[in-house]
Amino acid sequence: MPLFKSKEERRIERNIQIQKTLGMFDSQIKKLKKQEAGYLKSAREAKSAGALQQCELAKKALKATMSQRRRLDHQKLTLKIATQMKEQAEAHGQFAKALTGVSKTIADLFKADDMVKTQKDFEMAMGKAQSMEQRIDLFLSSASGSMLGEPAEEDGAAVSDEEIEGLIDSEAAQAEQSVDKEIEEGLDEIKNELEQEK
Repeated sequence: MPLFKSKEERRIERNIQIQKTLGMFDSQIKKLKKQEAGYLKSAREAKSAGALQQCELAKKALKATMSQRRRLDHQKLTLKIATQMKEQAEAHGQFAKALTGVSKTIADLFKADDMVKTQKDFEMAMGKAQSMEQRIDLFLSSASGSMLGEPAEEDGAAVSDEEIEGLIDSEAAQAEQSVDKEIEEGLDEIKNELEQEK
């Protein structure tokens, strides 16, 4: 086993780490959505039972959970965008390598001084493109670790009290409609049975 990893091995390991991180985000977001549903149901039940203290507790838990999920959604999106940028840079780097090979071949064939200058200029430009790829790789390597920490509160992640109240009221209205529908269906069944007995 070699002492140092090749550039390709490090690239593959970074890609695996990115996929693991995206999977972790998906799992955590799914878990938080389930918790949100539970807190929403508890808040609705507490509100309908007149248990104001428990309702407030459920609302606070719902608000914190929704904020956390939104932060994770934003982090996941940032990682996906950065990964796309990295893939574009890698494709650009491969294209640059191919063009460099073509330029060298052309220069060797024609042995022209102006072609040598053109080739040098071209290679310098491609070198800059490859350094951009390396900077993106470095960014992704450091960002994948730091994104798992607690980020500062983002504007889009904040959850307002009005939003929580709206969710609870909406949930309560849906539950009431469901009960009304069950009662109506039960009355219809009784009515049908009475008519059949006549």
